[in-house]
Amino acid sequence: MFRVPDRATTCLALLLVTMIAGCAYQGPTGNVISQQLIWISYISGDDIRAQCSDRAPDSYRLIYNADRTRHARTYDILDVREGAVVEQMVDRGVVFESGRSVDIRQIGVPVQDRFVLSAAEFAELEALLRASGAFDPPPVGLRLASRGFYWIVSGCRDGRFFLTAFLHPSERFERIRFASFLEDHDRTGVRFPILPQPGRARGMNRCPRGQASNANNARCFWVEVGEDGLVGTRTVD
Repeated sequence: MFRVPDRATTCLALLLVTMIAGCAYQGPTGNVISQQLIWISYISGDDIRAQCSDRAPDSYRLIYNADRTRHARTYDILDVREGAVVEQMVDRGVVFESGRSVDIRQIGVPVQDRFVLSAAEFAELEALLRASGAFDPPPVGLRLASRGFYWIVSGCRDGRFFLTAFLHPSERFERIRFASFLEDHDRTGVRFPILPQPGRARGMNRCPRGQASNANNARCFWVEVGEDGLVGTRTVD
């Protein structure tokens, strides 16, 4: 019989019944969904900010949130002078669509991979990030609900921390150029989900009120982009 590890069981229970708050992320500890208590710290890039200095190598964190209980994928990218090392993780979520074949062994288990970019490939990725507006001033005041579809990009570049976001639907999201590069280099075998139609996507970027937290309707929360990172969270039962 399939049995979820005790630690994952505990974290998943906390996902459904606790308020998300301030535990600091200090490195990968398992699947994205089971890291609920440190998820905000992770997407805020707190560990990157803490280590960022003039002597630190450039690093980037790219997070794709596609209704987080269904799909999330992350890329941690570290400059190693002659290229970059990429730590990739795809979480297939804890909610499965009706009619979808489910292997119970996949529930709560991420797909992880590590690969290396050559110096030329890393330079290409940085150019695509620049062309996408990742290094431009952030969209201050932009709210991102956990049910929505968006990218958060943070990093330490030239000794300075930055964070920005791209919400679907928007012109800013349409300008993204780095996503196709990541798809081309993906080695997990897990496809990017299809984007919802704009009207539905706008509705998903709000947290419904008056709905109980349960396995198919986990607590919804949103974060807001500030001038120097994420500035707060709010949860809705």
